[in-house]
Amino acid sequence: MSIIYILPMAASLIGALLCLARIEKFEEVISVIASVSTVIFSIVILFLPDVSDTFLFLDGISKIMILTISIVYTMTVIFSTTFLKYIDEPLFQKRFYYLLLNLFAFSMFFSVSVNNLGLVWVGIEATTVTSALLVAVENDESSTEATWRYIIIVSSGLVISFISNVLIYAATGTLDISKLLTMNAFSALLPLGSMMAIIGYGTKAGIFPMHTWLPDVHGKAPAPVSAIFSGVLLPVALYAIIRVIQFTPVAYVKTFALVLGFLTVIIAASLMAVQTNYKRLFAYSTMENMGMALIGISLGGYALIGVFVLIISHAFAKSSTFFLSGNLLSRYKTVKIDEVKGVAERMPSTAYTLLFDAMAITGMPPFGTFFGEIMIILVLLSVLNIGWTLLLVGFLALAFISMNFKVGKMIFSDSEGEKMDRKRIGTLVPIIDTVFSVAVIFFIPFISKVIK
Repeated sequence: MSIIYILPMAASLIGALLCLARIEKFEEVISVIASVSTVIFSIVILFLPDVSDTFLFLDGISKIMILTISIVYTMTVIFSTTFLKYIDEPLFQKRFYYLLLNLFAFSMFFSVSVNNLGLVWVGIEATTVTSALLVAVENDESSTEATWRYIIIVSSGLVISFISNVLIYAATGTLDISKLLTMNAFSALLPLGSMMAIIGYGTKAGIFPMHTWLPDVHGKAPAPVSAIFSGVLLPVALYAIIRVIQFTPVAYVKTFALVLGFLTVIIAASLMAVQTNYKRLFAYSTMENMGMALIGISLGGYALIGVFVLIISHAFAKSSTFFLSGNLLSRYKTVKIDEVKGVAERMPSTAYTLLFDAMAITGMPPFGTFFGEIMIILVLLSVLNIGWTLLLVGFLALAFISMNFKVGKMIFSDSEGEKMDRKRIGTLVPIIDTVFSVAVIFFIPFISKVIK
């Protein structure tokens, strides 16, 4: 039975290895087959019993993460098959791009499936190794610089999380997640190790104060790479924080996470208000959503259900947003908001899909992000006084206004060129993702049941 649970990992790994074959377009075909297979396997796993053994630990949280990763992974592969045609001088051949993309997916599946914090750390470190070159695939100076900044900052965070593992092991005598979740006795080192884990893994999740790599990478990375980064890589890092908070029954550790979540939302919303680059605008929006998720993780209970509603809906809507940013960049040759005008006239299908995505990622009903944020805010209101809650809502409103005003400006301003809706890259994948971000609301009872 346990073999079934490793099939998403196996499919992505086999797909990666087969990409080494020197057969024209074979890497595209095999990557599509591998990614679609992971969706099928993850749906089957969703309805299987939880598993906890020497190597694997999959409960409802892991299963939902695996399903979300598989869907965004599939959409990214499909979108890449057309997007790569518009990169003039890529850093390496297409087969190496798909090799790294499939290995990247494998490392994320691995991270959310294993029953050992040390192996979780290895998996998340592997996401850095496999994804770094994907950031630089367009092979220009700015993307190379962003890649190095990503490696240095994220690796620094993972050093902190490695030290946290040492402290957790010293406090408990084990790194097995299944044992940690049932353990009652621990030393004073555990809270320290847990807070270092929040900082370390929070670096990969774009949490303040070690978030600075995020806008640089999203500003320079190719559209499909930004999509999978924002959609599922950052939530995978949050997954590690969820596990740490689950087995650390110390109030001030949760308070520490709550404060970092608050600060992340405040900083991200403030930076969104002054952004002039639409890819960086979308990146700071991701940071704001991860901050809200961290707040929900720190609160636990009903708020944790809200976290997963938020994460799933955001994964679809934000990946769609970054796919569409590739459309805009291919047409307008700029990332400056003021230089992108009349999108509704020149690229109507891209324009209106982007409009819905902007509303989705900023929490407008009926998108799942709205319901996820409401669940978190209601729990927060029962824990803190109304003043702190209103402060948070105020910055969420600032993020909402900033995003939708700037996107609306690009879409509805007067056009300065001919109409062009030839779908150079296409909008089918982003449209499907946008529909998924709404469909999440119909599965909230199921999500709640799976997590519990």
